[in-house]
Amino acid sequence: MKTTVNERLGKFVHGLSLRKMPPEVIEKAKTCMINGIGIGISCHSMEFAKIAREAIKAEEKGIPPKKSATIFCDGAKVSVMGAALANAALFHGRGQEDTLGSSHTGTVITPAALAIAEREGRTGKEVLEALVAGYEVVGAFDRELSGYTTPRGFRASPIFGIFGSAAAASKLFKLTEAQTINAMGFAAAFASGTLECFAAGTMEWRFEVGVASREGIMAALIAKNGGKAAPTAIEGKTGYINAFANVSGEKGEGIVVSLGKKWEIMNAGFKPYAVCAFNQTPVSAMLDLVMSHNIDNSQVERIRIRVNPYEYNYAGMNYRGPFSTVGATLMSTPYCLAVAMVDKKVTLKGISQFKNEKILGLIDRIEHIPDEMIPRWSCIIDVEMKTGEQLKKEMIISADYYNFNMQQDIELIKRVTSETKVNQKKVDKIVEIIQGFEKAKTVQPLIDVLAKCP
Repeated sequence: MKTTVNERLGKFVHGLSLRKMPPEVIEKAKTCMINGIGIGISCHSMEFAKIAREAIKAEEKGIPPKKSATIFCDGAKVSVMGAALANAALFHGRGQEDTLGSSHTGTVITPAALAIAEREGRTGKEVLEALVAGYEVVGAFDRELSGYTTPRGFRASPIFGIFGSAAAASKLFKLTEAQTINAMGFAAAFASGTLECFAAGTMEWRFEVGVASREGIMAALIAKNGGKAAPTAIEGKTGYINAFANVSGEKGEGIVVSLGKKWEIMNAGFKPYAVCAFNQTPVSAMLDLVMSHNIDNSQVERIRIRVNPYEYNYAGMNYRGPFSTVGATLMSTPYCLAVAMVDKKVTLKGISQFKNEKILGLIDRIEHIPDEMIPRWSCIIDVEMKTGEQLKKEMIISADYYNFNMQQDIELIKRVTSETKVNQKKVDKIVEIIQGFEKAKTVQPLIDVLAKCP
């Protein structure tokens, strides 16, 4: 009988170990950790992180110390699932997390892995194995299905991320192969998350990654305690692929065929700016134009930007106001371009200028155009000045443009944490611990540093 997608996922996750990974994969896992944690602690004072941690703390008083995990930048001891949810919301606060395809994978997997490792006393090596397992599974789902699921209104980060959390949790709870297979099936049944919040500018997306992180752990725990999931939970007629992607379950073969051969984690990219992943290139291109030609925004007649239709049609990308939340501004390509033109830089503070008349006035002069000839992650910007001068910037790239190496990532994290007043000695200590993480006998030294912020 043909093996199911659940079975092949479970076997891959269960059998994965550091000795099977190329050195560059291990290095990339550490780099993703540094990025996720660095961006996370820079969000310590943001509203979304506060809401999540206070909600968890209010409901989880009195957790026995040996059964608890730590809420970062707070120190409170809560359940493993509570810590995963709160810390995922923390990691997602700036909208500047890593991106794998359309998924912000680290925001879901790393909080789950660290919470479990803290409670279960796992080693750094075991955490790295769990992280890579999670990234590989999420990357495979995103690669094969996001082109179908996103236009239907489902958000990639939670609906794929839950599989990554379940994979990491299965490794760290030391599930058997059979239990891991069932965990994948439960993840398929528990997945959720939509995109309407981007169009509305509201904050559901801030917490969707936390729910996925928590429910991935739940999927693994149910499997550990004897739960049995449908063998064809993913590719079955009424299973995950049909429900979320509205395509044949045969797509499941594409998800599993390259596991352990094509390392998806190597495709994880990092964001230079605190805006949507699909606005990174437009912002970079606009800043290059502005700085190269010393453009005065008041002298701009019209701006035209052409992007791939997938990115153009992503929820919130074409929104033009009114603006009252950062959730709306960081998604809006016209707004992000206007900030880059007016401020000559793009920061979290800059994209929070909801009433800036120069920015709002410039948005009216920006034409946002879908163009099938433009590859994803790319754009072409044409600026027409009132003098008649025509300026142009083509930025035709692939996703690996943002695949920074560890040193580049450290420089990015130090810049972001400096802007947000995080103690740089703390940042240096985090980097030092993670760089030698495969030799760490416990994650507790890292947890101790993260317990208090900034």
